Amino acid sequence: MLDLSQITSLLDAIIFPLIGSVALMYAKLSRGAAARRAEKQFFAILVVLTVVTLRTVITCHEIWLVHTMSLGGLIVGSLLIPGQTETPEHDPTIAV
Repeated sequence: MLDLSQITSLLDAIIFPLIGSVALMYAKLSRGAAARRAEKQFFAILVVLTVVTLRTVITCHEIWLVHTMSLGGLIVGSLLIPGQTETPEHDPTIAV
């Protein structure tokens, strides 16, 4: 049977990468003003995950590798996954 510290470690290993992945997909799939807001939320979550990863590495917690890999995956995913492209008639930054 799992005790409380094992349950929190398990949730720590699952919840943080899951929240980051959902935020990344939301940021990549939104459009317009919602996309800007989602990107800001993703970067805020990325900062929190960075602090959590630093904490686990500094304290030599056994879950440090999971946090490091999920943080790296989120960073690489934010660069490699293409976002939604807007058509020229909907993009206000393109001069006609």
